[in-house]
Amino acid sequence: MNKVLKRIAKRLPTRYQQELKRLRFGHQIRKGTFKTDEEEFGMLESWVGKGDWVLDIGANVGHYTSRLSEIVGATGRVIAFEPVPETFELLAANVARFPLKNVTLINIAVSDSADILGISIPKFDTGLDNYYQAGVTNEVAELRVLCAPIDSFGFLQCSKNEASSKNIKLAKIDVEGHELAVLKGMERLLNRDHPVLIVEGDSPEVASYLGVFGYSGRKIEGSPNTIYCCS
Repeated sequence: MNKVLKRIAKRLPTRYQQELKRLRFGHQIRKGTFKTDEEEFGMLESWVGKGDWVLDIGANVGHYTSRLSEIVGATGRVIAFEPVPETFELLAANVARFPLKNVTLINIAVSDSADILGISIPKFDTGLDNYYQAGVTNEVAELRVLCAPIDSFGFLQCSKNEASSKNIKLAKIDVEGHELAVLKGMERLLNRDHPVLIVEGDSPEVASYLGVFGYSGRKIEGSPNTIYCCS
């Protein structure tokens, strides 16, 4: 039945598809079911607490953003990055429903340099666009977005007044194969803060790169992610 409904939805204009998604996510947020089944989702409180600052890179519609917002509380801050306009629209609508106003949304792709890059959007077998697996590509693409490295954001850097500097305690990175470029673009932050990293995949190149900063990774059975912590 679910696939049948999705095939019907495919025939609707994008504007109506977006509205149906917005209503569905809004219902989930109200009911407390706006969650992901990834194992790390239930472990976030072991790494993050009240008042912490965290990054959600590749936030999509905001499942991790929502939970992190709850955990860090009114004195904390979640900075969520999402480059795809349609997905960002839903993310913004979802964040507007969160109880706490502690989320900053940034509509760009994170990479290792400032650039304009293409985004590829695959299809589900129903024919609908699969925005969950949208990713940066060097190929010709209809959608092109602004990219920037994390280290280029001045508000994340140390200020002259060390008491006002905000350390990043955790970064969740889910960017469909672009993880290494993201990490290379946050070298200064990694050196300064050594945040816990939840990184999609188990790339040997990512593990080798992070090893230079003193990180070691571990996989949780059944999870698509690798957790990296400094030893």
